Amino acid sequence: MNFSFLSPLFLIGLAAIALPILAHLISRKSGVKKSFPAVKFLISSQGELATRSKIKDIILLILRALILVLIVLVFAKPAVFSFSTAKESAPKSQAIVIDNSFSMEYEDNFGRALNKAKNLIDSLPDGSFAFIAPLVPDNEQEPPLTQDKTQLKKAVGEIEISYTFTENDKRLEDIYTKLQKAPNEQKGVTLITDLQQNGWENEGAPRSWLEVIDISQNLQASNHAVSQTQLKHENDSLIIEATVSNFSSDSVQGLLTRARLGKQEIREFVDIEPEKKSVKKFNFSSNKIQMPGNGSVETSHDKLKVDDIRYFIINGQDQFRILIVDGDPREDSRLSETYYLARALETISELSNTNISIIDNDSFLNEDLSDYGLIFLANIGEITPRIAKELEEFANNGGSIVIFLGNRVRAGPYNALLKSILPGELQNIEEQKLSLLSENSDIFSKDINQKVNQVKINKLFNLSPNVESTVLISASNNKPFLVKMEYGKGSVFLFTSTADSSWNNFSITPIFLPVIKRIHDFQYVAKSKRRNYLVDERVNIDISQDTESAIVIDPSGQQFKLSIEAPGFEQTGLPGIYTVEENGKNAYEFAVNIDPKESNLKRASIPKIESSSEQKGGLVKVFKNVWRYFLWGVIALFVSEATFRAIFS
Repeated sequence: MNFSFLSPLFLIGLAAIALPILAHLISRKSGVKKSFPAVKFLISSQGELATRSKIKDIILLILRALILVLIVLVFAKPAVFSFSTAKESAPKSQAIVIDNSFSMEYEDNFGRALNKAKNLIDSLPDGSFAFIAPLVPDNEQEPPLTQDKTQLKKAVGEIEISYTFTENDKRLEDIYTKLQKAPNEQKGVTLITDLQQNGWENEGAPRSWLEVIDISQNLQASNHAVSQTQLKHENDSLIIEATVSNFSSDSVQGLLTRARLGKQEIREFVDIEPEKKSVKKFNFSSNKIQMPGNGSVETSHDKLKVDDIRYFIINGQDQFRILIVDGDPREDSRLSETYYLARALETISELSNTNISIIDNDSFLNEDLSDYGLIFLANIGEITPRIAKELEEFANNGGSIVIFLGNRVRAGPYNALLKSILPGELQNIEEQKLSLLSENSDIFSKDINQKVNQVKINKLFNLSPNVESTVLISASNNKPFLVKMEYGKGSVFLFTSTADSSWNNFSITPIFLPVIKRIHDFQYVAKSKRRNYLVDERVNIDISQDTESAIVIDPSGQQFKLSIEAPGFEQTGLPGIYTVEENGKNAYEFAVNIDPKESNLKRASIPKIESSSEQKGGLVKVFKNVWRYFLWGVIALFVSEATFRAIFS
């Protein structure tokens, strides 16, 4: 850090220091001395007083001189400066994007990002335009392009941490597109980030318009998090299974983990291997639990605190039960037909009061289906007339059936026994390299519809859909891949390929979990009242018919009034417990948690501006004014001078 004056010519005013010195010297001059014996005694008695008067005058002289010095320095505009890299000296249009995903709360990464953004604003060449944008957008409109650096710095100060994340590639491309309307020819986007990998799909993609500044100081960040909680009822106990993940290369030993449920609390210590997970069970007595209720699982805090706690709601209703029938089980579960399907449903079950059962084909033939709300059939080779009849009744009574085909499926028995509930007639198996096409169905989000082409298929059943069926997703040969049909009060979904990766890569693509979750939610919402959500998810609030007014209170205590006609709630930006009040009384609660994907601080391999050797513009000075501190010094000296003069006058 260096010191300089922005208006050094004002330093000439320091000559004014001579004025109080001259005044002091002039006041000391005296006339010709004549001795009078009669007053010698009086003069000697005043010696001590005269000495004190001289000391007072000297101190007042120093104070007044310092006042003049500081006034001159204020006008000279003192400043400290540092050097910053600058690629161009010509005016440019710049978008400064600050990563505000919650991983930036690690240590002081977010504070460093804000300071770096302000330094970049100061180093912008004259005539430049810029705007500030958070990487994770909020609901407010982003600031417009401006040349006003004060306004830009104000926009920096208004950015807050978001407890979710976004698709970084798409977000940055949208910002760069907005920048095209800027007046200057040179345009670019600067991203200030911790380079956390989550949110990047194409890390190594060339982006000539993007500069990335890493403010994490290249630290190998370590982090642990409560990444999942599951609730299970066993006999007279409620068991909370908490998954604690270690996102670092070092093991975690004796990590204090506490589960709270109402007024009860259980403490355990967890050991976790590097980059592994540990599941800890907390056993609560059901007769001591008041339902509905809320609880949490929390670990000792590390440098990223927000993911060290996870909340949940027990709504007191019967569990939503899911049955998975594995037609091709293996000793190694990772090779089984339902491995990826089960992992997806386990992830989804954290957000709902869901119980998952996995059985094989033989056990399925004797299973009572009435206890379930959703059934997945994966490559089932044997179906009896009795089980076919039960599946028909299950769907007719409001259950949902999801069928995955495979090498054990025979078209003839399926078409004959499941004719009533199949969305179409199964034909031959086709083997060729295909991809998926989007049908733009309302049942799936635009995000899913835009990404289905990532799925590659080697083999699938040809299907002739019924008139009552709807093709949700098709293969590139225009043959159905996912078909839905309403039957009675329920629904049947049919995938013409496998649930594992033997015939396709569907189960290992980013759209597999969202598709399964959408099918799950489609039935779960109809069967139970959901009470657990992720940050920024929309919550459909259950309002009683006689309700005149309703509000939602978030974890910070802020209240949001609901529309009785359309009681949807979207302000789920904070993790924690939310309360719904109807007519001034508590109605129920729901929990909101962060997505643990952002807890993994693994770094993305994206080129950083600091690592580049091509610095075309060398270094520029970035100034910070400090004249205000000198002005406060002037005021302090004025007060001191007046006080000293009053005391000794």
